Amino acid sequence: MKLQSTALSVFIVVTVFYLLHIGQGLIQPIVIAGVVAYLISILAHAISAMPLRGIRVPKWLSMVLALGIIFTSISLLIQLVTENIKSVVDVAPAYQQNLESRIYEIYALFGVSGSEAPNLHEFINKIDLRAYLQDFGKTVRNLVSRTGVIIVYLLFLLAEQRTFKPKIRALFPEQLRQREVFHLIGRISKDVRLYIGIKVLTSAATGLLSYFVMSLIGLDFASFWAVLIFLLNFIPTIGSIIATLFPSALALVQFDTMRPFFLVVAAICLIQFAIGSLIEPRLMGSKLNLSPMIILFSLGLWGAVWGIPGMFLCVPFTVIIMIVCAHFPATRALAILLSGNGQLPVGQNNDSGTADVKN
Repeated sequence: MKLQSTALSVFIVVTVFYLLHIGQGLIQPIVIAGVVAYLISILAHAISAMPLRGIRVPKWLSMVLALGIIFTSISLLIQLVTENIKSVVDVAPAYQQNLESRIYEIYALFGVSGSEAPNLHEFINKIDLRAYLQDFGKTVRNLVSRTGVIIVYLLFLLAEQRTFKPKIRALFPEQLRQREVFHLIGRISKDVRLYIGIKVLTSAATGLLSYFVMSLIGLDFASFWAVLIFLLNFIPTIGSIIATLFPSALALVQFDTMRPFFLVVAAICLIQFAIGSLIEPRLMGSKLNLSPMIILFSLGLWGAVWGIPGMFLCVPFTVIIMIVCAHFPATRALAILLSGNGQLPVGQNNDSGTADVKN
């Protein structure tokens, strides 16, 4: 019986991911609209929670302000990314030639002539910077082309929020059960809001500090790389490595000396380490206590299913799944398996059937 349940669970998971892959044109806009709707709700909650001279902002006004802020930010972000991608694509061949010259210079330092360099020209030709950037730009353009559909889904999702509580009351008529359900939903929502809020804050700080450093050094497209660093920091470990690699590679081919390259690498690595390894864990606690193997697996899985959008969404989704599963006794084992050291997010105590697991 247990074997049958396991086989059924595996079949359901495989089927779900297969449907997500073949139906990504339909499902992706809904998921993106859901993410944006949740960000709007988080921002509206933060605005309404901030007293202005002892007066709290009404919920409807906080929602309007949150909508305006989110839409303005997304519009500026898309405009910045698309414009800079076009500029980078235009100069990519020149950078690629500079990269080849720089590698030949490094070979010369070791006494190796260009003719003796092992398959260098073939290796350089495989590094098609323009193709990589055009793929990224194509993904952005595809998302922009779906903006109308995403906005329609978003409006319906925001309208549906008003019916959420009445539906819960209808599902659970007993007052005691209602209070338990609302209490559990409130704690899950609080944990998820805390995770997303801290992640956005730390990623924004990383991008902003990196922008100041790159501008000071004189790196081209500093604002574009800062935005890319902000986005890639939602992918732990691998995202930080890629976010450091791109501007560092540009510094290597843009300047005539190696000094700016070492400065960019050292500065961005220091910022990434200080915020990602020191500040963020203190703020996050055990909310991002994911197993490194789970991060790599989810990154590869969602990348295969949804491409670049899936890679950006995989870790936040996995963290949210772990937070939700940690609140239910039936799924607590899954949350422990997803965690890095078996310690579940703080706040799940015995009254919900879960508890922190100490080593």
